[in-house]
Formats: sequence, C-alpha cells, structure tokens
Amino acid sequence: MTDFLPLNLITSEYYTEREIAKKPENIEMFLPKNFSDSQTTVSTTINAVEIFALRNVYCIPNSTYFLNLKKDKIFYEKWQDDTRIHYVYNTTNLIQHSVTLAKVKNHKNISFNKEAIFLGGTFTFNYYHFFTEILSKIEFFNNIPDAKDKIIVVDKDVEKTENLRELLSIFLKDYKIMFLEHENYYHFEKLWHITSPNYTIPNIMPGEKYESSFSKLSKNSLEYLRKKCFEGINYNKIKIKPVERVFISRKSKFRKYNEDEIFAVAKPYGFEEVFFEDLNIHEQIYLVNNAEYIIGPSGAAWTNILFTKPNAKGLTWLSSVWGDFSIYSTMAKHMNFDLYFYIFPQISDDFHENYILDAEIFSEQLKKLISL
Repeated sequence: MTDFLPLNLITSEYYTEREIAKKPENIEMFLPKNFSDSQTTVSTTINAVEIFALRNVYCIPNSTYFLNLKKDKIFYEKWQDDTRIHYVYNTTNLIQHSVTLAKVKNHKNISFNKEAIFLGGTFTFNYYHFFTEILSKIEFFNNIPDAKDKIIVVDKDVEKTENLRELLSIFLKDYKIMFLEHENYYHFEKLWHITSPNYTIPNIMPGEKYESSFSKLSKNSLEYLRKKCFEGINYNKIKIKPVERVFISRKSKFRKYNEDEIFAVAKPYGFEEVFFEDLNIHEQIYLVNNAEYIIGPSGAAWTNILFTKPNAKGLTWLSSVWGDFSIYSTMAKHMNFDLYFYIFPQISDDFHENYILDAEIFSEQLKKLISL
C-alpha cells in the first residue's frame, strides 16, 4: 500500500521547478439539448495548467500518477472538486485506492540519465482521452526550456494504433519520441510534466449519477487542437469522397444496439453508413468538415465534432444512466455545431450495456432534425 496524494500537494523534495502556465479559468459546460427545451449551461472552474520538473519519481506512461523511489507515495493528478469517495482513478497498474491510500503493482524499475517530457495519461488507447487530455499539453511545450532537445515519453499503445500515432506526428513532427511499455516503472534525471488543460474523471462507482462537473473543457484548448489538425492535414492521404449526411456505424463490442434497424430508418433520408475505424485521421477530418448532418450513437468518434463546419447539424443518443454527460454537447457548442440528444431510458447502472433503441422514436427525432 502507498499514500495516495494529489499532485498539487507534492513537496519540493520531488521537483526542481514548478510554474503555472495557465491560471484557473472560469468556463461553461453545456448539457445535452433536445428538441423541446432550451440548453442548460453550468458555470464552473477548470484547474490551472501547471508545469513540474519532477525528480526522484517513477512514471508509468498510461497514467497520471508518479511514484516516489521508495514506492510509498503516489502523486496523482486530481480532477474532482470535492472529497466524495466515488471517484475511481484506477489504471492497469493502480489496482485500487481509497481517498488517501492506494495499491499498485510492483514492476521492474528502469532508469535513464536524461531529461524527458512526460506525455502519458489515463486511457492513452482511447481517441477522446488521448486527443483532448494528452495532446492538448503540447500547446505548453514552449514553457519548457529547450523542449525540442528532450525526449518525449509516450505510451507504447499509441505507437500500436495508426491514427493515434499519426496524430502524434502532426503535433510533434520535430521531436524525438520514446514509446514505453506500461509494465515497467521509469525514472529520468528530470521529468517534465504538464497537467491536463482538459480532463474527464476516469471512472465513477457503479450506481452514481454522472455529473457535468466530471468533465472540464477549455474552449481555447479545443480551438488549439482544431487549428493544429487543420494545419497538419495531408490531402494526399485522403482517398474518400465527401458524404453530406453521415450515419456513424460502430464495430465496438461495447454498447451494441439494433444498428441495422436504425440505419434502415435513416437511409431513406440520404444518410450513408460510415465506419470511422476504417478511416485514417486525415479522412476523418475531411469527412466531418464536409458533412451537413452527422448522426450516430454516443462514443469516442464524436470527438471529431472538433472538425465540423459551423451550422452543421447532428443527432446522437445516450442512455439515461449517463446523466448530465456534457462532453460532446460542450464541444458542439464551442464549434457552433447544432447537436441534439435523444436520451433513452435505462434501468440498470451499467454504463456500457447493450440496448435496443426505439425505432419509432428515433424516426420522430430524425424528422425534427431534418426539418430545422
């Protein structure tokens, strides 16, 4: 067992430099809107972006925690605003934790006599988390002295996923990247860490309602991500034609539903089935930016809202168990993408259970979208 401590409480024993790159910011999160009611806005505060020059710690690339060399203290990037016990920061290596204690796997230690910049984080394999929480840190690399001379530490899972690897090359084409497995602990002479400009609490306990405050998104950071991607798009890698009305189909094993039946309702309105998993990142940017309508179930593919053109429209559906899930509704608002939500009822507390979408209600929702 180790002490489980917020990173903002770290003592100078474990860093040589610390600075605030961006002060705490008052932001607005926008809840999912429907065709009947006006959209609800929630005002909140997003954490400061801090830069640490860490020492005497181990890192592991698929997490936001740092373990001291004695392995009796963990410093984690705390994203919740209160002391309730239902926040879950577990990773493949952080097995479980309470408010003040944690249990971690004891891996092999590997040391490098070099300086590095840590570009790890929770859920590195997930498009949404990697893009908004991890790549967004690169905006602040200029605050680190001689950043281009340092190694960039990235989780090996990113290298294994073509689109994540391609995104990384867009943002870091002039940097030296070191992909590391997350079955080891790594020590560097000095490890620079930038806290996330955008963040979503990794998980919550079953039975708890999802709240808008569990996610915080900076409009300026989202605009930075959009700008960098448009600057880095390679039109030579685009082998598809524009689709004006996109129906997002999914190959995921999670949250499977009666997709064939629902697509059959949408097809007569001119919607074409698109599997984003089959498109490279350049094609995804191009496709979304040329679409007039986008519909489909909630999922990481909706991160592509950042590439939509102003005044395009969309419809997605979400189980009631997700409560005030505000990520894609907030992204849509900031990008001026007119996105509507159909919230369907769910009895269980499982965030990822399979479901049946009512085709008649979906048809009514679609007609309302088209008639706007």
